[in-house]
Amino acid sequence: MRRVLVAVLLAAAMFPGVAAAGPLVVRATFDVSTVEFGGTINAHVVVLLDGARVRPDSLRIIDDVAPLAPFSSTRTTRIVNGDMVTVTVARTYGCYSSACVAANGDATPSLPKVTASVVTRDGKTVRATATWPTLHVRGRVSKADLARSRPPFQADTTPGPPSYRLAPSTLAWLLDGLALVAGLAAAALAAHTGLRLLRRRRAAPAADELERALRLAREAEARPAPDRRRALGLLARLLGAHDRSLSGAASELAWARPEPEGATLATFVADVERELPS
Repeated sequence: MRRVLVAVLLAAAMFPGVAAAGPLVVRATFDVSTVEFGGTINAHVVVLLDGARVRPDSLRIIDDVAPLAPFSSTRTTRIVNGDMVTVTVARTYGCYSSACVAANGDATPSLPKVTASVVTRDGKTVRATATWPTLHVRGRVSKADLARSRPPFQADTTPGPPSYRLAPSTLAWLLDGLALVAGLAAAALAAHTGLRLLRRRRAAPAADELERALRLAREAEARPAPDRRRALGLLARLLGAHDRSLSGAASELAWARPEPEGATLATFVADVERELPS
């Protein structure tokens, strides 16, 4: 009912001479003539049709108001009073483009005309146009505002306090702790690797020397007794780092009386090779 009442009032105000109107008459208005930049404007297009002369259902309206931007959907109201049909199209717009800004004074954006067309009862097309009233758009910032060293703002421009999922100080402590753990782990790994390399370097010559001593002992089996004693003495010295019992046995055999036989030396060398890992 409110929309219908508004449409009736608009039609009465815009078409005072209804009786003298033609088959198609169109008018375009704004609810205000002056608006601030970015403010809203209510636009109305009212079309008066003579239903006895035209077909109202064939009405077409082109009401582009660029550079204004729509802020709402289109609201259409149709009122029938006898043969007279009044169609009202309402929509809310805003002006916030460059055409709504002027270097000096108010901006007056140029708006295209409203065009309405309808088909008459005898099949002809009738058109009518209407011009939008001049719209004045005022800027929200004055020269005095721009001249100030600290222009005024309607909103608080101070950045809010930062928020963190984890406090920076806590994160710093955690990172320091992680770096310390990583450093200790790297040092331990380096030490472990170094020890393994050192052991390998030490074990390799010892193993080579023991293998050489065993080879000399096998060769001494067919040599004189002094050579067999020297071969057993060498084995006793080198076996001390591997097996103390074998080392003691080699030492006793080296200095045994009578001197060790070749067969005895061969048996001992075989025992050593069997007991020690290859």
